[in-house]
Amino acid sequence: MATGDNSDRSVKRALQNKLSGQQVLRPRRITPTAASGAVDRSVELCWTDSLRLLHRAVRTALLTSRREPAGQVNAKGDDVKVFDLAANDAAVTFLKGLSVPLIVDSEEAERLKIGSGTPRHRLILDPVDGSDNWASGLPLSALSCAVLPIGAPTHIDSVETAIVGPLDEETPFLARKQAGAWQGDRRLETSQTESVEAAVISCELNHCSPSRALARLMASARGIRSYGCASRALALVASGAIDAHIDLRNRLTPESYLAAGRLVIEAGGCVVGLDGARLPVARGLTDGLSLIAAASRPLCLEIVERLRDGAT
Repeated sequence: MATGDNSDRSVKRALQNKLSGQQVLRPRRITPTAASGAVDRSVELCWTDSLRLLHRAVRTALLTSRREPAGQVNAKGDDVKVFDLAANDAAVTFLKGLSVPLIVDSEEAERLKIGSGTPRHRLILDPVDGSDNWASGLPLSALSCAVLPIGAPTHIDSVETAIVGPLDEETPFLARKQAGAWQGDRRLETSQTESVEAAVISCELNHCSPSRALARLMASARGIRSYGCASRALALVASGAIDAHIDLRNRLTPESYLAAGRLVIEAGGCVVGLDGARLPVARGLTDGLSLIAAASRPLCLEIVERLRDGAT
């Protein structure tokens, strides 16, 4: 067996033991606190390793998957491609291999309970965010997965560990609650740009006729981009490549923004609703919303005000 395969199996065994609460011989850990509600950093570190391997498994499955329609639609009514199903199957197979009880909510399937025993975590998963991009051979698509404690609200604030894994790249974006965000060894930091005039802004325009307020804001910005993949756009904000992302369509669902929203917050940015307030709690994966993410609080507030003023 190849050395890489041996390494993956060794890491996977350690992950199984730690995530199920057993002692491991060689853990990479940060001492957890005993306070109620505190984040268990040792479990978080194992989740980051596990999510890296999940990203690898999904990318491997996609390399041999066809890009034509599968002849079915998901719960949101979107057309499902053959590769969507292959990626979801690869993700589920990998997660079952951890031998850890989990709840998995995926865009491509009904809620799934994995393993025996009482689950400690719920995963919100989109194996291929930006499916239309991948189907067309465009580069911007990603695995998006957020890890939440069982019973926690479906909200960015509940996300303990997150991954946005570009499907055309080997190195994913990872975040841990209150501990930062990284791509490889590079810690992510937003640009901290504070004004629209200085900002490159991503606007999601699919199925959208821009309002006058949005059109004026776009005309005022230093640059405008539209990527067709919310998780990648938000990851670009977190990495400092762009300065804000706006989606006003009231269509954005949790599997596309939970993990990436955690990246933005851990990198020093902010994520809010159109009124500038905290995002609402999602009731399910078909519960859509609008969102503004920005590199800094001043830029976020300026975008909110410009959109509000233009609506009156």
